[in-house]
Formats: sequence, structure tokens, C-alpha cells
Amino acid sequence: MTWQIDVGASELLEDRLTDRLVAHNQAASDAIRRRFERDNLRAQAVQAYAVDEGGQLLGGCSGSTVNVWRWLTIDTMWVDPSRRRQGLGRELLTAVEDQARGRECRWAKLNTWEFQAPEFYERLGYAVYGREIDYPPGHTNFLMRKDLFA
Repeated sequence: MTWQIDVGASELLEDRLTDRLVAHNQAASDAIRRRFERDNLRAQAVQAYAVDEGGQLLGGCSGSTVNVWRWLTIDTMWVDPSRRRQGLGRELLTAVEDQARGRECRWAKLNTWEFQAPEFYERLGYAVYGREIDYPPGHTNFLMRKDLFA
């Protein structure tokens, strides 16, 4: 048996490769098969924002839920520096987590760099389950998770 290795971009082969991996994963796991059913492909947004009396953005938290697996992903979290350490971040994150609980999500996950807020998330019950060292170069990306019904 012989083969050849081709290098370079091929949209056709990339599509075939993806299709074959998805087919393998779906055959191996019922949970993955259900996730890729048409009705389960789209994630649902969750959002909470804080604005002042003039409508200026003070902070926000947004993410999405995937109901078939019952999890929440926090994508964006920011609080204006002048409003930090006043409880606003906690309220925003809790509002998004509460939306996910209302959708019966069991856990939440997020990524944060060392210069952002890993300690903030730890205080709110998130645990580090992985670290990407030197990602991006010179930084550590913390992978964090929280059980929403603990």
C-alpha cells in the first residue's frame, strides 16, 4: 500500500476531512450526535449590561448557551475601571448565570488571561481546569469552569 502526502490548501479536502471527523464523532458518542442535529446547532445568547443615567456603558457580560449539553460559555466580560470593586461585575456575571440556570444549564466555562480577572472568577466559584502557557506569547490563558447548581 502506498500513499502520497500533499501539502497546501484544498477547500475540497478540508470539507471532506471535517465531514469524516464529524461522522466519526457522531458514531462514537450519542451526546455529540445530538449536538449536531439541526435543532441543536444554534447557540442562544445570554446578556447583561449596566449603563449610567446618561446611557453610558459601565459594564457587560455576554455569552451563549447550548441547551442540548446544558452549558454556558462566557465570551465577554468587562467593567469600566472606575466601577470595579463595587460589586457590578458580580451582578453582571450572576445575571448571565441566572439566565443559564433558567435554561437548565449545569455548568459554565470561560477563558481569562492573567492580566484580566482569574482571581475575580475564582472568588465567584470558578475553578481552573487548564492553562495555556505562553498563549499569546508572554501570557497565560486560564480555562475555568463552574458548576451552576453547587
